[in-house]
Amino acid sequence: MTTAQIAAWCGAPETQVIVRPVIDLNNHGSVESYEIPDRLREQVILRDLGCVAPFCTKRARHADIDHILEWTLGGSTGDLNLAPLCRKHHRAKTFSAWTYTMLQPGSYLWRSPRGHVYFRDGTGTRDLTPRPLDPPGG
Repeated sequence: MTTAQIAAWCGAPETQVIVRPVIDLNNHGSVESYEIPDRLREQVILRDLGCVAPFCTKRARHADIDHILEWTLGGSTGDLNLAPLCRKHHRAKTFSAWTYTMLQPGSYLWRSPRGHVYFRDGTGTRDLTPRPLDPPGG
């Protein structure tokens, strides 16, 4: 891009310039309210890119932002307690026995109601559920 191109764009009446602050994904922050400010929402979306539920492929841009530890139970509204969940998985976590924790930003450990354990990060999902042992002499 050249300065001449930028000058031409700025001189065109249909040009709309939007200036957004740089979001540092290594900078952690929180607010003292339940509502998630746009800047914090954007930070979580950029960090995770998609729903963090096991095997889900829905994009974070269209997901709910979930308080991992519920606000009513003392969970903060901060990037270390927020993650994107598509509506289906948000409801499953809220209204059933699915639970998860953030191990570190971008890495999550899930437990299903039936005792299955899943690790989810930017590379995908791994099933960590211990396999039953064969009975002795079997």
